Amino acid sequence: MTRYIGWIGLATLFSGCVTTPPMGVDSSPVEPIGSPEYGAAFDVPAAPLEPDQAAPALPRWAIIGRPIVTRLIAGAELVECSVGDGAKEVELQVVLFDSGRCDFRVIDQTNNWAGSGVIRDLMRSVHAVAGVNGGFFTPGFHPMGWVVADGVSSGGFQNSGLVSGAVATGVRGPMLVWNSEFQAADAFSQFLQAGPRLVSQGEPVAGLSPSKKATRTFVATDGESRWAVGLAKSPSLKELAEVLASPGLLPELRVWRALNLDGGRSSSLWVRREDGEELAWTGWSTVRNYLAIVPR
Repeated sequence: MTRYIGWIGLATLFSGCVTTPPMGVDSSPVEPIGSPEYGAAFDVPAAPLEPDQAAPALPRWAIIGRPIVTRLIAGAELVECSVGDGAKEVELQVVLFDSGRCDFRVIDQTNNWAGSGVIRDLMRSVHAVAGVNGGFFTPGFHPMGWVVADGVSSGGFQNSGLVSGAVATGVRGPMLVWNSEFQAADAFSQFLQAGPRLVSQGEPVAGLSPSKKATRTFVATDGESRWAVGLAKSPSLKELAEVLASPGLLPELRVWRALNLDGGRSSSLWVRREDGEELAWTGWSTVRNYLAIVPR
């Protein structure tokens, strides 16, 4: 049964999965759908990106009230809560899982008239635990960045301030990879470029926008086996980075790296409860790809 709720380290990468190589660097001046805060054009830098610089001060964010915890299949959990720093509040819906029991799968969705509700059928088709919308796409409904879905490549590798990292899966499981670390085109069966980076080495990444408020989708890890994927309503990029880097907010997860996915109108979340019931929060837009959490 489905319950519908509508509203808007790793310098050496692993080989062994068969993929087609990326289609080259895409430096076209395009604007990601639903993300006007980033501007209309992105240039590929001639040199690798500089190392992340941590923000000097971290406001204290704390959980407000009692979180709602829903047990999902494969040992995953959905945590719903509000967090605040005394002046602002952010609502979180976060799926927590262990990579020993679950992995990522990228779903490429090429029908630009599918509607946001297609997430339910797509997640059922791969027997997912949970899933969210994926990376950015152009007005022509092409991926912005390199995407590998079950070994099939689309889009092109980008190196920009916006598309600055990727969530990927290889023979040793899931990882977050920064662009400057990327080396092997044939290392992953699943690969999804997105950005910007939110947290690196446990600290918020400097230079993120403090002003634009929007519903946002993100993926985070402790650098070992614990992972989080979820929605945040409605922080700036800077605030989301500070929230995710705050210790003690997410059970058994101290965020080491976090990456922003597409957000705004694209933000969607689907989960399957332990009893089999499905819950879905879908956005307004048809999106090009999705990130599914699947049992091993």
